[in-house]
Amino acid sequence: MTASLPNNARNGIRIVPYRPGYKQAFHDLNMAWLEKYFTVEPVHRHALENPESEIIEGGGEIFFAVRGDDVLGTVAIRADGGGVYELTKLGVDPSAQGLGLGRLLCEAVIDHFCVMGGTRLYLETHTKLVPAMRLYETLNFTLMDKPEDAHYQGTDCYMEWTGQQ
Repeated sequence: MTASLPNNARNGIRIVPYRPGYKQAFHDLNMAWLEKYFTVEPVHRHALENPESEIIEGGGEIFFAVRGDDVLGTVAIRADGGGVYELTKLGVDPSAQGLGLGRLLCEAVIDHFCVMGGTRLYLETHTKLVPAMRLYETLNFTLMDKPEDAHYQGTDCYMEWTGQQ
């Protein structure tokens, strides 16, 4: 199940699952975000260059906010196994920020997590991303101690989803 909007909702924006034709947009939106706010780590580059093998084939999904043929935002849910999933690679084109696309994309991840019967949904981020932190908190993600096996060096916080929106 994916979060989808009526075709005329929010200026014609729809949330759709991964298609190979969106691979470059997934890469470009995330690289722009990473280069602006973080250091691009090898783990980031590998996932962005190989989304099918790193996310899709492992039981995850990638969602896109699209209007017409334009991809305005993206997010992924990566399966860690055992019902554990990561919300990762959220990026919205600067020209589309403020339209609520981050929320719609995160809701698609949460919906997918629930349909898959997940037991834990987490994310890693940085507290300097104040709007993102507020968004995650409104979606019922709660700050937790960052585990020692965290995926990313450039993050300073770890959050888990604690229930329905």
